[in-house]
Amino acid sequence: MPQNQSDIRRVFLHTGDAYLGVKPTIVSTVLGSCVAISMFSPRKRQGIICHAFLPSRAEIKDVNEPSIQICRYVDTAVDHLLKSMRRLGVRKNELEVKLFGGATGLSYSQVRPSCALGIGNRNVDAALENLEAKGLKPVSMDVGGNVGRKLLFCTYSGDVWIKRLEKHMF
Repeated sequence: MPQNQSDIRRVFLHTGDAYLGVKPTIVSTVLGSCVAISMFSPRKRQGIICHAFLPSRAEIKDVNEPSIQICRYVDTAVDHLLKSMRRLGVRKNELEVKLFGGATGLSYSQVRPSCALGIGNRNVDAALENLEAKGLKPVSMDVGGNVGRKLLFCTYSGDVWIKRLEKHMF
């Protein structure tokens, strides 16, 4: 636990990125149709969060296009988060998982037209399916709706604060 506010690092999480907080950090991000998945170990007091853009790697137009952002896609992001926490010695059964975002109303020109519809709901569904396939279930969720969210994730406590944004703000 940090002694004072100056001991806490602050970072902004961009789309397609993840942040692993081995030191006390407050991670902020803004979500529309994207989803953020956080995993926290109460024993280690360390957490990780990602900001995923699309449900699956298969959603992009050019499937062979290399991507340096493994957390751009929900399916590969879940794998990355779990592997990162395992490397810290965290067991899957001790993780507190949380899920946020997935607002409706946004579409992206980078995806096939049939994939753009309902992308927020599809991101949430993909997150829940991928987590369930790994034997994980979110302990907390704030998903769907038609407004964006500003999110703050505290890596040393697992706490998440959400501010819903007016529709015209995102």
